[in-house]
Order: sequence, then structure tokens, then C-alpha cells
Amino acid sequence: MATPAGRGSIAVIRVSGPQTLDICGSLFDRELPEAGCHRFGNMLRADGTAIDEVVLSCFKAPHSYSGEDVIEITTHGNQVIVSELLDLLYKNTARPAQPGEFSFRAFLNGRIDLTQAEAVADLIDAGSRQAASQAIRQLKGGISDAVDQICEAVTSLLLQCELELDFVEEDVELLRFREKMGIVRTAMDGLDKLLSGYKTSRSLRKGVKVAIVGAPNVGKSSLFNILLQDNRAIVHDTPGTTRDVLSGSCLINGVRFDLFDTAGLRVSKDEIEDEGIKRAVEAAEKAEIIIHVHSPDVSCNIVTDFTRDAATIRIMNKSDLNEYKDTERMIGVSALSGKGIDELRQLLYDKVADDNVIGATSISRERHYIAVKQAEKALLRVEEGLRSSLTSELIAEDLREAMLALNSLTGKHRLDGLLERIFSEFCIGK
Repeated sequence: MATPAGRGSIAVIRVSGPQTLDICGSLFDRELPEAGCHRFGNMLRADGTAIDEVVLSCFKAPHSYSGEDVIEITTHGNQVIVSELLDLLYKNTARPAQPGEFSFRAFLNGRIDLTQAEAVADLIDAGSRQAASQAIRQLKGGISDAVDQICEAVTSLLLQCELELDFVEEDVELLRFREKMGIVRTAMDGLDKLLSGYKTSRSLRKGVKVAIVGAPNVGKSSLFNILLQDNRAIVHDTPGTTRDVLSGSCLINGVRFDLFDTAGLRVSKDEIEDEGIKRAVEAAEKAEIIIHVHSPDVSCNIVTDFTRDAATIRIMNKSDLNEYKDTERMIGVSALSGKGIDELRQLLYDKVADDNVIGATSISRERHYIAVKQAEKALLRVEEGLRSSLTSELIAEDLREAMLALNSLTGKHRLDGLLERIFSEFCIGK
């Protein structure tokens, strides 16, 4: 099924594989459409009666999503009809696709690489317009193209190392030190661009965790509610009302923020409240942004320095009780009147977006980050090796490690056929 299960105006069944045309052709009452075309007709039972009127769309290998012959059957969105059509396909040797199998086959057939396959999942799960736009850029090959350019630079230097090792007596013009360093610098600049928007891109994909912490009765739950625009948390003057961590999500300029309202931080002899305080600290330790709430009418404000390097926003809530003026360290808001809330929302967004600008080549997953950092470390060793006049053999080893890291990022194998490239590009073997 290419459409969700349930009642609807239409449903789409997608069939892919080497027997697709034979299977679907035997069940359709007309000739199959030409590649890239559609045809109206009926899907037939074994006794020749029609199950439903359908539209068949045909995509021939390799010009299809999966890289195989593909037929899409558009039928009415009645689950009785859909189930009967699926059963009929299974009886004619088709089988149900595994989760992600169409994208997996597209990867195996070279239609997409790993980053594009991940982008398909990210696009489906995108919780905001920006997250969807980011997934589209990745699906269109933004990361793939950038990695290809980096690999081209690394490969050119690796070819030079192989020449110096094996073909020193041939009539081949080798690169000088400055030219080699220029190639490494080009590759490093490409890696920097991949890394530049990682923090923001990852936040767009997963959402930004924000913990609201502070002493009891400073208005954390009121702030939580107004940011969510929903009365999710119970608000009361009694200290210790919030015992557990409450969560909710809101969108700010297209970025999803996952907010966590926590128990007031204080020394407590109540076991239940003490457990809530423990969970509050744990939530803060896992957060990417901490909103530390203070209040002019609460004297027991606790300043807690958490061990993580999360960005911290300090606010003075209930600022309408006095003429509080913003400082560099603390801004005034009122969860009751809404004063300063828009400014707080913008500050939350700026904490995510200001440090890094998302580009078409920005990576978004931890797997991407690890692979790029591995490649970066290998190229730093190449730089040092060139400065120290290490042998071409040792430099080539680091270059290969950089290539393997980049290969793991996209799933491509760029080291195959290296010697063939040497002979073809440098006319060796005359």
C-alpha cells in the first residue's frame, strides 16, 4: 500500500520487481500502458469478473523510484476492494513489501544514496515547514553532491600518491607541495560546509528539548502553559504543585520545541516531591535549552549550574509586579499578562538558529556527523603528513580512511577502480 489504510476516495497499490509487468498484465483487462503513461480499465478475478475500475500507471526500469519495473494501481479507497486486490496479487506470486523496502531497492539499484533514503523518512515525519524543506533539499541530493565534490578532491590527491609510489619513473607530472595542500584545503572547506548547519538541522529534524526550571512558585507551569497556548499544567499558589515532569510541543518560526515543565527546585523532605525534583534535574541535564525562571516575590530562588553545556535563558517572571528592566543576563516576562512572551519565543528560536545557518549541504543526523568528523580527522593528519614530508604511502593511508568515512555517509564505493582511473587519466602504460 502506498496510501494509508482506511476509508478514502482512492487508494494506491504499488508493485515493484522483475515480474511486475507479467503479474499485473495477467489481472488487467486491457494492455498495460506504455512507460510513463496511465490506462483506465478493470482488475479481474480468476473467474473474469471485475473487482474494481482502476487506473494503472507504468514505470519501466531503471526509470522508476525503485529502479525496477513498477506498476501503481489506483483504485477506490474501500478496504474490502483493496484487500481483495492485494490477495489477488499475492496469489499470483507477489508478496508484501517489508518496511522501507522500496527505498532500500532504490538504494541497491543506485537511484538514491543513504542520505537521500534517510531524507525520505525525514520528509514523512517532518513536524514543521522548515523540517520538510530541509528533507527536500537532502532528497534532491544536496549532501550527496557536496560529498561527491569532496571525494573528487580526495581522490585526485590519492591518485597522486599512487603515482609517486608506483610510477615514479614514468613521464608523469606530479603535484607540488602547495598544490597538494590546496587540494586538502578544498576538501576541508567542503567538510566545514557539511558541519556548519548540523546543530540547527538536527534540531529541525528531532525538535529542540527545552527544560523550564526554577524554585517553587516562580510561575514555571504558567509559563509552560502560555508557551504551549494550552492549560496543560495545573497552576496553584501552593508550592510543590508540580510533582512530575510534564511535556508538550510548540512551533516557533517553523521549529518544533519540546517543552518540559519540572518540579520546583528546593530542599524537600517529601519523598514524592523529592523524586519530582530529581526528575527535574534529569530533564535539565538532557535539554538543549534551559529556561531558568526567577520571580521577584519568591526569595528562595535557587541558582543551579547544570553539568551539560545547554544554552540557558534566565527570565524574571511576574515582572508586572514591579518595574523590572531587562538586563544582559535576565529578561522580564509575565506569564499572566503575556508581557515579554513574544520576545522569549524569538530568543528561543535565536538560540537554535543564530549560531548556524542551514544550507543545502547541512547534515542532520548523528550518523552523518560522526562520518564527517572521521573524514576531517583523517584529512588533518594528511595536512600534518604533507608538512612533515611523510611518505606517500602513509599519506595515502589517511586519504583512504577519509574516503571510507565519506563512503559510509552516502553508501557509495568510490575506491573501486582506482588503478583504472590512474591509467585513463594520466596515460600511463605507453
